Amino acid sequence: MTTTDQAGIAGERSSLGYWRLRPGPGEQHLRRSELCSGSGEDTPGVALLTVGHLSDLHLCDSQSPVRAEFLDRWSDDDAPTKAELGYIGTYRAQDCLTVQVGEAAVQALNAVAAGPVGGARLDWAITTGDVTDNAQANELGWYLALLEGGPIAPDSGSAAGYEGVADNAYWDEAFWHPEPSEEGRLDRPHRLHGFPDVPGLLDALRAPFAATGLNIPWLAVHGNHDQMVQGTFPAIGPLATAGFQTSKPIGLPPEWSTEAIVRFCRDFDLCQVDVLSRWPELLARTVTADSQRRTVTRAEFIAAHFGPAAHPPGHGFSGDGSGPAGAATAEAYYRYDHGRTTILTLDTVNEHGGWQGSLDGRQLEWLEDELAGADRERRYVVLASHHPLSTLINPNLPLELASDPARRRVEQQELALLLQRHPSLVLWLNGHTHRSTVVPHGSWWEVTAPSFIDFPQQGRIVELLRSERGVLTIGATMLDHAGERPWSGGISTIGQLAGLSRELAANDWQRRTKDLSRQPWAGTRAERNVLLQLPDPFAR
Repeated sequence: MTTTDQAGIAGERSSLGYWRLRPGPGEQHLRRSELCSGSGEDTPGVALLTVGHLSDLHLCDSQSPVRAEFLDRWSDDDAPTKAELGYIGTYRAQDCLTVQVGEAAVQALNAVAAGPVGGARLDWAITTGDVTDNAQANELGWYLALLEGGPIAPDSGSAAGYEGVADNAYWDEAFWHPEPSEEGRLDRPHRLHGFPDVPGLLDALRAPFAATGLNIPWLAVHGNHDQMVQGTFPAIGPLATAGFQTSKPIGLPPEWSTEAIVRFCRDFDLCQVDVLSRWPELLARTVTADSQRRTVTRAEFIAAHFGPAAHPPGHGFSGDGSGPAGAATAEAYYRYDHGRTTILTLDTVNEHGGWQGSLDGRQLEWLEDELAGADRERRYVVLASHHPLSTLINPNLPLELASDPARRRVEQQELALLLQRHPSLVLWLNGHTHRSTVVPHGSWWEVTAPSFIDFPQQGRIVELLRSERGVLTIGATMLDHAGERPWSGGISTIGQLAGLSRELAANDWQRRTKDLSRQPWAGTRAERNVLLQLPDPFAR
């Protein structure tokens, strides 16, 4: 359901500040004409392109031994490290419900009959990266099953029961435990923030189901969580095999000082290889091994998109996908044409580590050639990537590759200078930041989608429209997933589980606000349902 029809707003709030959500009135489109010399016009024109934009699904194997949930508590408001570390983001109470949210997102997009601005049917959808959470083979399989349709079993490890930070077998007060404790213990989310008991949840979320699959073609984009452990580290050292192991880290040693904790968290964030030598020191619990938790490579990620149900073939990626995993090209950037529009999909993942992005020199040359060709052919270019322009600040590169111009890292400023020279560029779609943003860039607009793991768990419908009066309009409309609102308390259906996830996300204690309409990840009024106008570069 698009939020022009109905928007989710906060309802009742408990004495501990826990929000319940309820549907509210729709939010109409706001016209933005900063890039037009006049005030724009009321008639958007004819649709050149209408797409569904889903980003940052973060389909998460929350039982995996290679996750780092244990770091997140050091960002709690009362943690002694909060001021120095800021937001970490390695744990959310709703991590275990991402597959059900993904199915609810597919159902919602399938229900959209036409673009709410131009009225044209959807041409296709695009996922702008971080479709997996930990670059694991099983998460990749869940993603393809969700979007292509078919049976899916959102479980790993032991078939007998859930093994992760949410169960009571290794109880830790920092994590939300939905099953009531026999000893009557209350974790911090219950005690301090009013989180509910949900008996039976850890069995319900592991139940297999038949995924619906998108009813339109869809294109794929590569994100940092689709290649690297926790979206940050290449699978090296102990991380190369940690996913197969029976030891799951759940905490830092109690004897570590505050300074040692800050240093460990920062070194992990900065991909300092030396930090991996301390991995054996971490507190751990025993879990069941699972070979499907192996880390996939970029080439394997691409090759997986060439299955028999792929529409279009490869979901945009190049290569024939006909050999063993990795047979497709290892380049995750490509061109896709639709009428007078050209989609140029970038690979902004730095394979050398780090969660922020950059391009390599070879890709920059390709991009410049494509933009120059589009200028000559008077084609409208839409860029698509995982990272926004402002986050292309990752220079990581081994010294032995520094002299290779094809491998050098291209960052924000250099790319921005290139883009401003090409009038064919009108729009850039991306994700990564988990927040709805819209940024004007002189002659083109940048539209960033939020995530489906953090509040507000939304995608977008994006329309590119052309009028005969020399104005282009980009209609961007928020799309809620099909989960319950308010959550009924049930856990037997996808809608109920997805509705619970959205409610949990709204109550993230590190991002809680007194007014959910001002929740930072939801964006401002001028960044949600908007009509973005700009001069048509090919009007004459």
